[in-house]
Amino acid sequence: MLKSRFDHISPADYNSAAVLVREVGAQLVGRLDLVALKPKRILELGCGVGFCTQLLRKRYPEAEIWAVDDSAEILAYARKVSPSQIHWVCTPLDISTIENHSIDLVVANLILPWCDDSKHILQEFLRVLRPEGLLMFSSYGPDTLRELQGQNLLPCFVDMHDLGDLLLELGFADPVLDIDYFTLTYNKQQRLQDELQITGFISEQEKIPPLEKNRAGVIPLTYEVIYGHAWQPEISHKVSAKDGVAKFPLAYLRGVNK
Repeated sequence: MLKSRFDHISPADYNSAAVLVREVGAQLVGRLDLVALKPKRILELGCGVGFCTQLLRKRYPEAEIWAVDDSAEILAYARKVSPSQIHWVCTPLDISTIENHSIDLVVANLILPWCDDSKHILQEFLRVLRPEGLLMFSSYGPDTLRELQGQNLLPCFVDMHDLGDLLLELGFADPVLDIDYFTLTYNKQQRLQDELQITGFISEQEKIPPLEKNRAGVIPLTYEVIYGHAWQPEISHKVSAKDGVAKFPLAYLRGVNK
């Protein structure tokens, strides 16, 4: 499921370069403050060196956490630096072996752009979530690395509105998405090149064309980050749409007392 852009990368180098991954992950996990959820079983897909995993362990110390990544070396690094008991699983990011409706919370921090089929992985998230289970995810939007647009080097970045439509189409309930922008700056072109390779945006063979420095004397790179969450509806309330119209009981509306 995940493109093999990380196999050659040192976990320590990745951990050093993944500044934005950590910042976005911290904000993503922090958004769990806004929901009422006490998960018993958590799945984190694409856990990398385990930064979000450790935040989830601190937040939900009693939960069973399964952290999945396809790099044995990176998982070994994550296991070494993690102080808590976590189930580390090295496998391609294919969750087809996970039982239906067995997970309370799925967390996916900035992995969708690396998936060959975003629709399929979102379908799988919906399948494994228990009724009223929650998907928390972040992704890169199409304005990401706009300084490099037209170079045919980058992964496919899906628009926020298209992601929201896809979540509804698949049957998720109450999707909420919003956008934030980040700018990383570089003093040297080579450092920019190295970090884009380490974080998987380009391969070892790809070269970034020379970029101009701004008035501050640095090279800026823009990142559009999409944050989203959506719920697995109660199974009893799932209905198929007929003639484009779906019917459901009023109690289904989140926030109404049952």
